[in-house]
Amino acid sequence: MFTVGIIGRPNVGKSTLFNRLAGKRIAIVDDMPGVTRDRLEYIAEWEGKKFKIVDTCGYDLREELLKKEMIKQFYASLDEADFFVLLVDAKEGLHPLDEMVCNILREREKKFIVVANKVDNEKLQSFVADFYQLGVEEIIPISATHGKNVDILLDKIIENYVEDEEVTDFIDSIKVVVVGRPNVGKSSLINSWLGDERLIVTPIPGTTRDSVDTYFEYNSKKYTLIDTAGIRKKSVMFKDKIEKYGFYRSYDAIRRADIAVGLIDATEGVTERDVKVIADAYEAGRPVVLAINKWDAINKDEKVGKKFKEEIAEKFKFLNNPPVIFISALTRKNIFKIFDAVDNLYAEYSKRIQTSKLNKLLEHVQMLHQPPVVKNRRVKFYYMTQVDIKPPHFVIFVNYPDSVHFSYKRFIVNQLRENFGFKGVPLIVSYRKRGEET
Repeated sequence: MFTVGIIGRPNVGKSTLFNRLAGKRIAIVDDMPGVTRDRLEYIAEWEGKKFKIVDTCGYDLREELLKKEMIKQFYASLDEADFFVLLVDAKEGLHPLDEMVCNILREREKKFIVVANKVDNEKLQSFVADFYQLGVEEIIPISATHGKNVDILLDKIIENYVEDEEVTDFIDSIKVVVVGRPNVGKSSLINSWLGDERLIVTPIPGTTRDSVDTYFEYNSKKYTLIDTAGIRKKSVMFKDKIEKYGFYRSYDAIRRADIAVGLIDATEGVTERDVKVIADAYEAGRPVVLAINKWDAINKDEKVGKKFKEEIAEKFKFLNNPPVIFISALTRKNIFKIFDAVDNLYAEYSKRIQTSKLNKLLEHVQMLHQPPVVKNRRVKFYYMTQVDIKPPHFVIFVNYPDSVHFSYKRFIVNQLRENFGFKGVPLIVSYRKRGEET
């Protein structure tokens, strides 16, 4: 797919422009340099043309470990995009790093357009001339924050658009979010799937701050892979403003995903934080594949494996028999088995049951276990229908909805699973008085 990279030094507004082109707030935006650490991707559309936009980390020369990893990401993005938007800051004027990035693009023979950001008023328009020192014929002044002239920029992108012979459309792909506490290997797993260091991996907790979408095809099936910030306790994460954004972004990612891969570090066992993070994903209505990472680092025998499985079964019994896969993101062992589990869960997650079958089950349920009498009134079930999928949602019409005991509700859910499957999938069953809208 035709790919447009947004490139430049830190804090010129790349993420703000990315969000503007995407039409939604995807990248974390803050005045602090270095907020964007991984490459973010989104499929945008203009004038009937679909293209991928990539938000890159800013080009910087500081020597910290994290900065070195970000520079690696910067250079990797140069090989990925077909056309670049070199974003500069009109308010600050020409910067030596702007010249360096421009020279890098020329050396690599990359097509690009210089775009001066933060031109929020006519007074700032005159500042744009400074950037002609870069030796370019055209500069587009914009305000990414207010949307000024972004349509002109999009027109310029379409002028340089090259149609792919095979345009891969991931809009209907299965969205897979990888969740877990910090440093369990979420970014490493996605990089291992891709065979490419697209996401920054360091021993520093909190390296990933954005929820990063990556488009991926495996066995002729399309997936959107979503890496998330490691979720720690709110009391810890909320001390840092950017990490707080990452916390909310992670939960947004879970809500827009179809399936969650809950990653657990085998060397540390199942912790309370693991259970909490994965429970949050399931309670949000997302089926979970449990992936036990770093299994290669365990000195194990049959007893160790059996004990670990028993611990998982006990602590995650609320997941209703989830798939469990022992993997190594480092050696790539078993990592692609996760997609088999994802496909199976997605089929169950998307399943619809005919209303006639549901009502036969409802009759059978009442024969097996007669509804209770509440305040001298027998609870009577009239009708059941499925109103939604992903997650499956059923509505049962009953004379006294508030009188259905939780134990009977659990009995009905168990009968749904026993008769129709839904293994590992959260189910929603609502009770309404006859005559109410579904």
